[in-house]
Amino acid sequence: MSLMGIDIGTTGTKAIAFNEEGKILASDYREYNLVFPNPGWVEFDTEDQWQKVFEVLEKINNDPSVKKDPVTALSVSTVGESFTPIDSTGKILYNTIYSTDARSAKEVDLILEKYSAIELFEITGYPPGYICALNKIMWVKNNMPEIYKKTRKFLFTEDLLFHKLGIENTRLSHALASRTLFFDIRQKKWRKDILDAFDIDVNLFSTLSASAVKIGYVDKKIAEQLGFKNNVSVVTGSHDQPCAALGVGAVKGGLAADGMGTVECVTTCLEDAVTNENMLKNNFGCQAHALDGKYVALAYNMTSGSVVKWFRDNLADRNSQIIREISSKLDFEPSKLYTLPYFSASGTPYLDPMAKGSIIGLNLDTDKKEIFKGLVEGLVFEICFNMELSGKSGVEIVEIRAVGGGSKSDFELQLKASLANKKILRMDITEAGCLASMILAGLGTGKFTLSEAISQFIKIKDEFLPDETIRQKYIEKYEKYKEIYGLVSKLF
Repeated sequence: MSLMGIDIGTTGTKAIAFNEEGKILASDYREYNLVFPNPGWVEFDTEDQWQKVFEVLEKINNDPSVKKDPVTALSVSTVGESFTPIDSTGKILYNTIYSTDARSAKEVDLILEKYSAIELFEITGYPPGYICALNKIMWVKNNMPEIYKKTRKFLFTEDLLFHKLGIENTRLSHALASRTLFFDIRQKKWRKDILDAFDIDVNLFSTLSASAVKIGYVDKKIAEQLGFKNNVSVVTGSHDQPCAALGVGAVKGGLAADGMGTVECVTTCLEDAVTNENMLKNNFGCQAHALDGKYVALAYNMTSGSVVKWFRDNLADRNSQIIREISSKLDFEPSKLYTLPYFSASGTPYLDPMAKGSIIGLNLDTDKKEIFKGLVEGLVFEICFNMELSGKSGVEIVEIRAVGGGSKSDFELQLKASLANKKILRMDITEAGCLASMILAGLGTGKFTLSEAISQFIKIKDEFLPDETIRQKYIEKYEKYKEIYGLVSKLF
């Protein structure tokens, strides 16, 4: 009987049905957009988003291959800090507030009046900042009191899915709870004292759970609507980055997943939680892994694949084939451009909600090809800088395993391997989130063990080794790149 892995991301949702041997039976994807009601506000149109999610599930269940081998269990990989208030009837009260939403800067200051940054970091593994859920929830409480008063639960994307599937006692995985700023990453519990300090009821949040735990079945009426044929088991999932790490087999200390999607995130497996001052200084979070008892450290660029999408939509006539043609002809001669890829906000190490993207060095003979090359160089420089700082913070990376749309680029992987001086493996499946959430579904229903899953489902496609010739061509430009943020940030 087949297993479904669902990946609810920033720009769209994908789901894949796999048979028990790991063969893809059917997949579907639906794209949606973020909305920006006011400057600094970033939201999902929640009703539209969930319509698309359900369309994906329905399309897969109606595929002939899946009808022959119906789905028996599902799990999910989701975006991080985004949350949605629902009332006592289950009605959505307001749009989902997204991770990069920057409206709660004042609330961050209020938090830091009661707790020091290092104190919160040692408890939660999360550097306090605009991305955190706690300050956004405080903003709702302070600025939308009527909505807050009606709220029975604040649901994150994972437990909102469970709610939508008819699970009454919703659960939230430790991996996703780690993104709130009020979850104790070592004791694996909500920190009621932190919530009490800001007069927030701990009962507004779902019960906590490890990943890969069966919590019930899809409601029969909802199952019928979506085309499920069995009693479909619902299994706790994970935040997308730890899920991607599981999906590439990064389950031992030092193995890192490079998820090259809308956001690029290097997720490094840790045997123990690391919460030192250098981690905090560089805003590197430490959180629960999708594997109970292990941890991950995160270093990320908030606008990676979305920068490529920007180029496609604005400079390539919305034609992805143009990008593929340009990408296939890239060589390792540095472009004349310096690009800072902060087209929404910066990720680590700065976590600057006001950061701006920049393309520096344009002249009258600059063409689209050079702009694209400069953008890709900037993406590589940014994540290499993050990995460099991670190493200095005590997070050792011994091997990188790349997945996601960006991992299709040989140029990008080879340049990254050479500058980071690390071996990079391109995995045989680009959709690590769906693969990993399928693995969680199988683990939660006893279909296989972790070692069996890794052996059977996780395969390496290509290997990229550091090239010293390429490194020497780019090292001077890379070193100059590190200075750009300090100069450009003074303008905004």
